[in-house]
Amino acid sequence: MEVMTVKEKSKLPILILAISAILSVAFATYRVVDLISNSTKATLVLYDGPKLMRQAGDTKISVNGNPLFVYNAPVNNTHTWVENGNPPMDYTAMTYFDFEGTAKIEIELTEVTDISKVKVSPLSAGIKPKVNGNKITFTVKKPDQYTVEYNDSVERAIHIFANPLEQDLPDFNDENVIYVGPGLWNIDNVALESGQTLYLSGGAVVYGTIRANNVENVTVRGRGIMDGSLWSSWKNEGQIARVPIDFVNSKNIYVEGIIFMNPNAWTFNSLSSENATIDNIKIISARQNGDGITLQSCKNFTVTNSFVRSWDDSLVVKNYEGNSDNITFDNIKVWTDLAQSCEIGYETNKGQRENAVISNITFKNITVLHNFHKPVISIHNSDDATVRDIRYSNIVVEDAQMGEGDAGANKQLIDFTIMGSGWSATKERGHIKNITVENVKILSGKAAPSRIIGFDKDHLVENVKIKGLNILGKDIKSSEDANLETNEYVSGIVFE
Repeated sequence: MEVMTVKEKSKLPILILAISAILSVAFATYRVVDLISNSTKATLVLYDGPKLMRQAGDTKISVNGNPLFVYNAPVNNTHTWVENGNPPMDYTAMTYFDFEGTAKIEIELTEVTDISKVKVSPLSAGIKPKVNGNKITFTVKKPDQYTVEYNDSVERAIHIFANPLEQDLPDFNDENVIYVGPGLWNIDNVALESGQTLYLSGGAVVYGTIRANNVENVTVRGRGIMDGSLWSSWKNEGQIARVPIDFVNSKNIYVEGIIFMNPNAWTFNSLSSENATIDNIKIISARQNGDGITLQSCKNFTVTNSFVRSWDDSLVVKNYEGNSDNITFDNIKVWTDLAQSCEIGYETNKGQRENAVISNITFKNITVLHNFHKPVISIHNSDDATVRDIRYSNIVVEDAQMGEGDAGANKQLIDFTIMGSGWSATKERGHIKNITVENVKILSGKAAPSRIIGFDKDHLVENVKIKGLNILGKDIKSSEDANLETNEYVSGIVFE
């Protein structure tokens, strides 16, 4: 076994370039472990947390015998909006590491004496955990985001982000590379310029925001954490929405590996930007308007290999200024505590542009661990835009609990509607056309209804194909099977 510190690995001192307002630092390191035994071969990169941060007291986690730093991530299990900006908060355990090969994970629950049942998601990984007293063990061979629940409860679920090993690290001597080393940092805002790379090292926790405005060829990457815990909700007096990472009027964007925790509003936002790859980001939000990934009037975006636990829409596309086109969400784990999982709308023409369009949007290979509140799959066109050529493909809902909290009647599995709302910016209504829903499965929970509703004879929902839909083991072949509500302003619904 070989253990190497960050300084030895990079041959560089810990540097902070072009960053001001650093108020407190508690240094940490990461360790590279090469482990070879008769049964396993693995390379691990393990990250110590900042020394001033307290670990979760009731959850100990190790990988191949090496202890991990376990964070207490704020979450919100109420599924009910609170107007005063101060919803009741819970906490859940979160940890991360990088690996290649085989990783044996052991979880010790120090305040639990009886573990009767354990589930490791995604269920498609086929993991069969072992329980011995208050310990849970299982092995993974593939980098992914794993969630562990025990005793049929979402309380104190455990999020384990097992990353791939980093490749092609930037040159930290490059003047265009901003390097944030391990430790606890208070940085009000990092304003990226064209051609820059921001690298957040594993073991770094940054209280701050990242903003790129009218720039191109920018990168944000690493294994660090952006944490919004210093700020109260944006709804509280004197506060503003502090979006942890925000791209505006920018192009050629790459974001990889970062964790976002407890933002005071939206988490990942992009407005009027194009040509972006977002890979392996992890989000846990718990407060009002805690949307996960929000893309507004963007073009040519790919979001892949990521995890979103949100307290508002998890994956969402809107038109705030111009049109949206060619956006793909692929291979994403979603846990939606409030609102929708895969959403287009409600604001489809907030900029009140002529001939507004949202087109060529794809949600594919999505695993919804839990959907508690509103629809899983939704298009809410409450402006005059045309929403067309949309595909929802290979979506697995492990637990469908729509209708919890204050969801009211908006508790569908699929919800495509043209109607006004409190978010409408235009008086006229628009269109929804050419929609494909294929290979969607609900594994457990509720046999939720669905809804497809047009506005009038001139504003229809047209050409919707639903193929390979299975709800709780039943293949759905008709509107009756799907418990589908429609009106006379819908045409061309086909089940296969």
